[in-house]
Amino acid sequence: MRKNIYRIFFFSFVLVSCTGSRDISTQNLASLYRSPEVFFHPEFSLFHFNDSLSRLYLKVNPEEFLFVRRDDNHYKANLKVTILKTYSYEANYPLDTFYCSFEFDMAEKGTAKTLSCDFNHQGVGSFLLRVFLNDENKNYSEDFFVPMENEGKQARQFFHLKNLSGDLLFKNYLEENEAVRISYRDSLIKKLWCRYYNREFPLAAPPFGFDSRQGFNYQSDSAFLVDLSDTSGLVFPKEGFYHFQIDTNIREGFTLYRYGSTFPNVTSPIQMLESVRYLTSKREYEEMKANPVTRNAVDAFWISRGGNPEKTRMLIRKYYTRVQEANSLFTSFVEGWRTDRGMIYIIFGPPNTVYRSSATETWIYGTPNSTLALNFMFTRVNNPFSDNDLVLSRSPIYESNWYRAVETWRQGRAYNSIY
Repeated sequence: MRKNIYRIFFFSFVLVSCTGSRDISTQNLASLYRSPEVFFHPEFSLFHFNDSLSRLYLKVNPEEFLFVRRDDNHYKANLKVTILKTYSYEANYPLDTFYCSFEFDMAEKGTAKTLSCDFNHQGVGSFLLRVFLNDENKNYSEDFFVPMENEGKQARQFFHLKNLSGDLLFKNYLEENEAVRISYRDSLIKKLWCRYYNREFPLAAPPFGFDSRQGFNYQSDSAFLVDLSDTSGLVFPKEGFYHFQIDTNIREGFTLYRYGSTFPNVTSPIQMLESVRYLTSKREYEEMKANPVTRNAVDAFWISRGGNPEKTRMLIRKYYTRVQEANSLFTSFVEGWRTDRGMIYIIFGPPNTVYRSSATETWIYGTPNSTLALNFMFTRVNNPFSDNDLVLSRSPIYESNWYRAVETWRQGRAYNSIY
């Protein structure tokens, strides 16, 4: 694999096709939540060495790119990465544009590759990276969005998470006995404070109800020092979340989460029972919980909905696939299926239209501007533990739509099923 990177300035933005001059907030970003409809499924991680030098890591699967035979009879795939640094989703033009190119050999198919692009830039604060992946053999590109925060003393993107082999981890959750290493951009920092939180968060309330969230109590359950130079790695066996800081007088920091042992997958009977709560009445759910064999309670619920084994298996697969996708897409300091966006995604399915701004995200089911369209608006919350925390604007107007969708599930049909 060969790599090269170079930078161009603002005026060359006109050379980048398919971006246009419209700000991103007016464009439909529904493909972010409709995975089967896109070709590329990258993961991103951003790290800032200092105020002007940053590195974007990409994890890609070479199998998603087209390999073409060259003159030497070797098959190659070529990926061009374009990074547009903007202020926000509302910005019309980028502040800077950067390019990075990669080549894959046929032998690299079947194994995920971690790539990196270094870029020099100006300014500290909150920005947005719009990242285009272009398969040069197909002449096809898709874009993705990476929030950029390089202000302060302990922004999340000043920290690295790696396994004991030194491989970068693109996740922020850990398994029960997983050993990891954390590093800070200042190599002289050898110890961090860790605040541990063990909280029980309520299930998201229906869209027509009242928001059940309460103010967060920042008093941690425990606090301790971690040694970053420990070669045996760090292990966090207790479920909850761990917030790492240099200065405990500042709320921001780097957070890791410990959910269930199989997260983001839903495999245990208790996980399957908890996440079906959106489809049940309170009494029905309590009766299911009282069953001494949780698996039997869950099976009985779905069999009564499906009516026959084949239909029941299909219904279970579609419902819990949405639960797992919600975990992957919407997890913050709580599992994604418990969040407001997770709830709407599970019951109503992927939205047809998504508009995203710096402060809000709007989901539309149906045709935009139609009187029959169903619109949900989520507002971003300033959360020191996560940049993925959004809250639904609830309203009584959603009640009939909610019960219609729930009843569709209960009658044995996946609501708004497109895959």
